[in-house]
Amino acid sequence: MIKTVSLNQNTLFLRVYQKGKKIYHKHFILYFLPNRLETNRLGLKVGKKIAKAVKRNRVRRLLKESYRLMESDIKLGYDIVIVAKSDCLSLDTYHEVAAEVRELLKRAELLNC
Repeated sequence: MIKTVSLNQNTLFLRVYQKGKKIYHKHFILYFLPNRLETNRLGLKVGKKIAKAVKRNRVRRLLKESYRLMESDIKLGYDIVIVAKSDCLSLDTYHEVAAEVRELLKRAELLNC
């Protein structure tokens, strides 16, 4: 991911949760907050309640890949956190996950096109 940095500090996650806006969907929740930087920071949360580690990591990989391919269409200067709900295991393919992430970003008005 060229224009995106990993959001990896707990304090940054908490700031996005508390001060940011949120968009709900059936399988994911999107939190976002302007960060006054020229890059985006992406955080992914897939909790232990969802499944064992293998399935959680698969969801994480699918989310990262869908974000990576849409990265050029996303506005810069935001902290973005995507939280997976327990229903996300019903999504089998990359295309289903990518469509949901695109829908969330479109509803949040974070897409350029």
